[in-house]
Amino acid sequence: MQTVRWESLTADRWRLARWIALAVYVGLFVYQYVQGMPWTTKGLPLEREQFIGWMALGAAVWSVGRDRKEVVLAIGGFGALALCFVVYDYTRGAIDNVWGNPTFIPQTPVSAPVQAVHNAKRLITAEKALFFGRMPTEFLQDHLYLPSNQHPPKWEVITGLTYLTHFYMVYVIALFMWFRDKVRWLHWVRSLVTLITLGVTGYLLYPTAPPWMAAKFNLMATTARPGTRSLKYVHLHYADRLWNKGQGLVNLVAAMPSLHMGFTVLVGAFFWRGARPWLRVILVAYPCLMLFTLVYGGEHYVLDCLVGALLAWLAVWLNRRYVAWRQKSTTTPETTTAGEFPGELPAVARIDSVD
Repeated sequence: MQTVRWESLTADRWRLARWIALAVYVGLFVYQYVQGMPWTTKGLPLEREQFIGWMALGAAVWSVGRDRKEVVLAIGGFGALALCFVVYDYTRGAIDNVWGNPTFIPQTPVSAPVQAVHNAKRLITAEKALFFGRMPTEFLQDHLYLPSNQHPPKWEVITGLTYLTHFYMVYVIALFMWFRDKVRWLHWVRSLVTLITLGVTGYLLYPTAPPWMAAKFNLMATTARPGTRSLKYVHLHYADRLWNKGQGLVNLVAAMPSLHMGFTVLVGAFFWRGARPWLRVILVAYPCLMLFTLVYGGEHYVLDCLVGALLAWLAVWLNRRYVAWRQKSTTTPETTTAGEFPGELPAVARIDSVD
């Protein structure tokens, strides 16, 4: 009887500690929004590393008093994502150092490796061969693009919102799955980290000027970047400002492969098994819409979108093979459920049963 009472008292104390930690977390977030932290500006933490950091802290706070491995997984999993993007941001300087021989991009004050221009030329030659001598970006912009930034077409709201999902969709899914199913969360984070690693490796090995940049070197017709300009119609002015500001910070020759496309295909490949028919329609439509957005917007070629899609599928496949191997090495044939997909642990599995 005393043991039960002690356990109840301990649980109450941990519950109180968790609510206090959540209150402190909310207070810090409000302070960040109003005043800004010493290392950030005030407002919403929209930069990827900051956004992921706040998610990691929130997940860790939520796990106070629960299984201690949850806190380690929260910090380790979300921390791995943040680290991947720190490495991604540094690839811009790394590419300059590895490939050298920079050249200034016409009409801009920034430079890019000459190798990125050569690689773009090869990619354009291959794409023209596939599309009967015409670049898909040129075709779409000739028929759909309007040069007025003051009154852009309203249908671009769809492409602008689609492009914007790249910056938060996979992380929101990670946070949602953290609260719903820790096992599948671990699978998701592992697949996402694998995809980002493959993408960054591709940027280092094969830097490529995207269509808008290739046009400045006269490798193709003049190509505009509509980006998120139409989001003002839905009062998302900050998103358009963020997009324009971010262009000076990203790796400008990170066209091959397309992680924009890779992220959307990762969502579809990961959730396809067991998805209902209506959800499968969305899982197919989302990558198709992203492909149109990227090609029409001059951000990517069709070929590097296809490579990004293949890498996303590969990341999911590698995760499933890894989990199947771990499951096979830690279980006997008698304990394996008949018909269970190897690599997908039951949703009710304890957190200490994986990795």
